[in-house]
Amino acid sequence: MEKTETYFLGLTNEQLQNEVPLIVQLLNENKLVKTQDLAKLLIKFPNEITPFIFEVFESAEKDISMKEWCLDFLVPQLPFFVKIALEEQLQRIAHAPTIEEKSANLDEKALSVLNNFI
Repeated sequence: MEKTETYFLGLTNEQLQNEVPLIVQLLNENKLVKTQDLAKLLIKFPNEITPFIFEVFESAEKDISMKEWCLDFLVPQLPFFVKIALEEQLQRIAHAPTIEEKSANLDEKALSVLNNFI
């Protein structure tokens, strides 16, 4: 059975926590649509998703849409301590974006996230 967003939305928090690695894998493989509802599920588990967000921001190969989704829906909702852990990556995107990040206005989004928690 192929697991979809609808499947994950129907899980309890305990079941969902066990599925976080699979959700991250499916997102990385572009087998799940990056939606606000899916972000709301993942935000419940900041410790589990922080390594995923680090990987997204540190990788030059990551899809720009993944970085944008993280900046739009995940990072702003994370607890303060996680945002602080991500500050270096956010500063890099805000002040030294790649050409692709700049063309997608990720520098502005990262600066906005930074301004809202610093």
